[in-house]
Amino acid sequence: MKFKAFLKLTFISIMKNLPNMLLTFSIFPIFLGLIVGYFQKDYFTPSVETPIMSISILDEDNSNQSKNLIDFLNNEQMKQIIKTDEEEAKYELIIPKGYEASLLNNGESNIEIHVKKDGSVRRAEILGDIIDRYNEEISQGLYIEDKIVQMDISQEETKIIGEKLFKAYNTKLIENKLINTKKSLNSYEYISITFLSYMLFLVLMTTIGGQGMGENEAINNRIMSTPITKIQYFNCNQFSFYFLALFMNLLYIMAYRIIGLSFQGSLPIILLIILVQSVFVTSVSGFISVFLKRKFAMVVLYILMLTQLILGVTWTSIESMDVQLLKALATKYSPDILISSTYRNYLIYNNLDSIKSNLILIIIISLGLYLLSLLKLKWSGNYENPTA
Repeated sequence: MKFKAFLKLTFISIMKNLPNMLLTFSIFPIFLGLIVGYFQKDYFTPSVETPIMSISILDEDNSNQSKNLIDFLNNEQMKQIIKTDEEEAKYELIIPKGYEASLLNNGESNIEIHVKKDGSVRRAEILGDIIDRYNEEISQGLYIEDKIVQMDISQEETKIIGEKLFKAYNTKLIENKLINTKKSLNSYEYISITFLSYMLFLVLMTTIGGQGMGENEAINNRIMSTPITKIQYFNCNQFSFYFLALFMNLLYIMAYRIIGLSFQGSLPIILLIILVQSVFVTSVSGFISVFLKRKFAMVVLYILMLTQLILGVTWTSIESMDVQLLKALATKYSPDILISSTYRNYLIYNNLDSIKSNLILIIIISLGLYLLSLLKLKWSGNYENPTA
């Protein structure tokens, strides 16, 4: 019954504050996303006439297959993406000894891509994806061809099969697969993830600012007519705040999706991410409320929110700087790294395989934070609510 009462109060609060929520979690982020995304469009959308990246190639294998790879990267269609230029190269591609053997044996090629000072890690990853897909296609073709050679069939039949294989694995087909299947974020998608971090901190501040373990007498008087422990009260709060966080997350994500700026992939997958993300936000808010005083927690969240927002918006400038600490903060050690990388993988790959490990890790962390909160409440003593 108490869970139902808490949920009812949450629903009343949502309806009462709906205009403010729409402004905060939908209209304002979309407005900012349109402005910032428009002015950063050139950083994410290369000119059609200009290749995306300039590379240099060092061939240590010097084999037929390494030369085929170089020819592939230098053909007319790939020139829309890659330009080989020793002087202006921002990326150095090293084809190691044993490359051809690795293709024949279906092993790892270990091709190295070195990003120079003014290069982009994101574009180097695109180059790596292109080469991985090429190697996969060629390795499969070579494996099938080798099996055919070992078969007891006539030379004429071998020739016919070889011609069909050539049609199936020709360079043009590989290029079409590469260009059509590989994707990077556009400016609006990137900004939607950046402002998502801002929104998550707002959700945390909303939930933490609105809760207090036994401090709100109005809620106590309306809901708790029977004895209730701190742990029961905490669980009721977590239950109701989950639906509040879920509603706020839906407002943000669906606003971008409906307008068509971002989050355009599979609807079931994006809903799954929102459900798991809301569990994470709820567990974090409960953990902070139990272990930190409210005023101190709000200050910490404000600092983290501003830091994350600044790093996200200025990432295109940070990426070109030779400051490894800033790059690490903006990518590997940002507070929202698990959430942002999950949405990034969703936008790029649009499949469950690319995000399932992140989702599992988020659930494990959420469960850990929840259990730690319960242990802290249990050890704090004075379990009974003062009104009981």
